[in-house]
Order: sequence, then C-alpha cells, then structure tokens
Amino acid sequence: MNKKSLVIFILLTFIVASGVVYAQAAIDADAAGKVKAGAAKELGARTLQIGAKGEDVAALQTILNELGFREGEVDGVFGPLTHGGVQRFQAAHGLEKDGKVAGKTMELLLAQQREETATMAAAEFSFTPAEIDLFARLVHAEAGGEPYLGQVAVAATVLNRIRSPKFPDTLGGVIYQIESGKYQYSPVLDGRINLPAGKSARKAVREALSGTDPTSGATGFYNPAKTSNYWVRSRPVSVRIGSHVFFYY
Repeated sequence: MNKKSLVIFILLTFIVASGVVYAQAAIDADAAGKVKAGAAKELGARTLQIGAKGEDVAALQTILNELGFREGEVDGVFGPLTHGGVQRFQAAHGLEKDGKVAGKTMELLLAQQREETATMAAAEFSFTPAEIDLFARLVHAEAGGEPYLGQVAVAATVLNRIRSPKFPDTLGGVIYQIESGKYQYSPVLDGRINLPAGKSARKAVREALSGTDPTSGATGFYNPAKTSNYWVRSRPVSVRIGSHVFFYY
C-alpha cells in the first residue's frame, strides 16, 4: 500500500467510526427522550415498578419514607431500595408482595398522599417531594438527637428565614446559603445533610409546615456547648429547647 492509499484508508476508517459513534449517540438520545417522555408527574397516572423514573416516583418514595417502609434519598428513580419499600408496604397491608405500584397498592398509597396533602393544605409553602426530603434531612442532621419539640423548632427557623427579607426566599437557597464564605448549616459542609432523615424529623417538618413555631419567629439557633462565637451569643434569645438556643437576627 502506497502512502496515498494509506491516507485514504485512514480517512475512510475515521469516517466510518465517526458514523458509528454518531448513530449510537442518536440511539442513546432517543432512549433518554423516551425515558423522559415516560416519566409522569402525578402519582397514580401509571403503574410504577423497577426502572421507572419521574416526579411520581419521587412522590412514592416520600410516602414510603414517611411511613417508615423505606429510608433513603428521594431521587425519582425506582430502584431496589424503593422496590423493597413497596414490598414491605404490601406485606403490612396483606397484599401480594410483587413490588409493583398498581391496583390496591396504588389505591392505598394515593389515600396516604391525600392525607399528607390535607395535613399541609393550610401551609403557605409549596415544596416538592424532593424539597421535603431535603428539609427533613437538614432537621435530622441538625437536631436528630434533640427532643421532638426541638426538631420542630429547627424546622420553624428555616421557614422563618424563607419569610425574612434578610435570607433567600427558597428552601434550597436557605439551606445551601453561604454567607461571608461560610455555610449557614454545618451538615451541608460536613456531608451529614446527605444522611436519610428519621421518622421524627419528617414528622417535625410536617408540623412546622402546618404552622407550629415553638420559637416565636426565631431565625437562628446554636448549641452553647459547641460554639463560642461572640456574634451569635450576642443575639436576642427567643427560647431554649434541649441543647439549642434559638435567637433573632
């Protein structure tokens, strides 16, 4: 093979290979589009099982977490963890443990969702299932070892920050806020925010959302045994609950 023929051969090989890559990329994109198109927003719109993705799966995961049948991140992906949670839910209600959400299983879960929605109907905030999970994880990380009232109080201060013009006006904005180069919540810095929320923390979030505020409007809290920060200690105190002092900015 002379030099010219070799160059032509290399070019043809490159073109063929590029076509294969492009075709595979198109297939992958089409598959991703079908997954997205198959994702539903409302729980009850379709049967849910292993492999399903969407906001309805996130809603399912939140309900299972709330009821104690599942512990883990609300990610909107129906994997083995969610499958196991569904099976435990089915077993507890005398249903066939097939791990699929349809029929009587769906009916019971929708009833539970309606109950949860009614509980928070009077609340001024409208959070997605993923936001509720994030909220509960923060409360769990900050106050998991505190009395239940102290957990409600921590949740209430987060809502008070959202209400206040001094802080971001979204849940994520408040929780992940960085002020003067520092995270406002230490669990965000050290990763504890990623730990699954306990049942008590999830209940505390629901109660705070229903309007309970043991702090009377406080926007911050600290543990005197863990900080010597002069600024927070100089703030007007609202109440002391458990290990935490709640204060006003």
